[in-house]
Amino acid sequence: MKIRKGPFGYYAYEKFDSPERLCTYAEEVIAGNRSDFLLPVITEHFGSAVLCSYEFSGYVQVTDPGFSVFSPQGRLTSHKKENTNLNLRRRSAGDLFYSVIKLLDNLISPSCLVLDPSMVFTDPEGITIKMCCLPVKSSPDELCLSSLGALRLEKLLNCDFFKKVISDDEINALLFSVKENNEDMFLKIADIIRGTDGDSSPLEKESIFERKDTGKPVTLKKHSKTERDLLISCLSAFLSIVSVLSSLYLPCILFFTLSAVILVTAILNRKKLEDDLKEKATTDISRQRSSILFSDEEETLQNRFSATPGETPAVQYKPLRSGHLDLLSDINGINREYSVYLDETIIGSDCFLSDIVLDEPGISPLHAVIRQENGAFYLTPSKGKGKTYIEDSPVENGRSYEIKSGQKITIGDIDFRFGT
Repeated sequence: MKIRKGPFGYYAYEKFDSPERLCTYAEEVIAGNRSDFLLPVITEHFGSAVLCSYEFSGYVQVTDPGFSVFSPQGRLTSHKKENTNLNLRRRSAGDLFYSVIKLLDNLISPSCLVLDPSMVFTDPEGITIKMCCLPVKSSPDELCLSSLGALRLEKLLNCDFFKKVISDDEINALLFSVKENNEDMFLKIADIIRGTDGDSSPLEKESIFERKDTGKPVTLKKHSKTERDLLISCLSAFLSIVSVLSSLYLPCILFFTLSAVILVTAILNRKKLEDDLKEKATTDISRQRSSILFSDEEETLQNRFSATPGETPAVQYKPLRSGHLDLLSDINGINREYSVYLDETIIGSDCFLSDIVLDEPGISPLHAVIRQENGAFYLTPSKGKGKTYIEDSPVENGRSYEIKSGQKITIGDIDFRFGT
């Protein structure tokens, strides 16, 4: 890759002789990047050639302490960075390594990452990390950690930017895991660098810091009604024992009866509360799902404006995001389109347990599951003998893969196009 100065900023670019090398799916994954480590790619076609550009204005090369592509006023030296920034950089480095595995889950080969240190960028404080990922087609054999390349990774990690925050043992462990194609070990080291290899999750640690920043005194949480009833029941039981020891049998019977009644009432109330919460959650989900099939914007507006004065309008639920599987070839007994709107949509040949029934050879009873999470769709093949492919690449059974709109999905021998 090379660097050029454009009319509005600085760009890293790579030119390809044929647009056939580009993968539109990879472009979509990079554009919707959630890890925030990939620079957006801009593709321009020039006849039979195509140019991939990455704007890094506002960032600097991690290998250039003088920031040669910027003005002298923007120069920084590593010894001026505070320990806080170094700790944040270490966390960013760990998040970067963690995102490499997430690329595999999105069916993007790590070989597409540009690991040349001169093409890796950071902000002027040296905290965040930005990389280029070429949206090119790759072989299914490259969908593994080892395709990252131990030599390429070693060259990157041995630059001063990373060596200041990552120990030699951690570097050697990362390189070894890439050589051995050991994803679990790679993730373990990434978690150690991120600082999440402990009992507390990052969210838990963040909440602890938030509590410290409030400056408010820590107070005991008020007891719930059930807890108060149990305390009264225990106190009554204790008094009944004291009455027995004092040969006061009538108070003993009264305290024991009171304790038993309060205990039974508390248990029943607790169970009723749990049942009510479950029923409410189920009702909310049912209404949201039904709004997909039976509600539209016009109906929502009509209900809103038809409410009489003083009447509270009905609660409007935001429809769940839905997807669909479109059949790519005519097969008898297979519908042209299947809707995917449940939290978990089971695909298989079992007509009782599957939401999408495909009674064809090569389809396992419970072949795969498509689930929704945070607005995204994930495909998880079952651990049976059935084969599953995404964009003609075989996927590992029991592992979740994020799927994008327009992607080809093969269940057994049946080809679908997934859409949203």
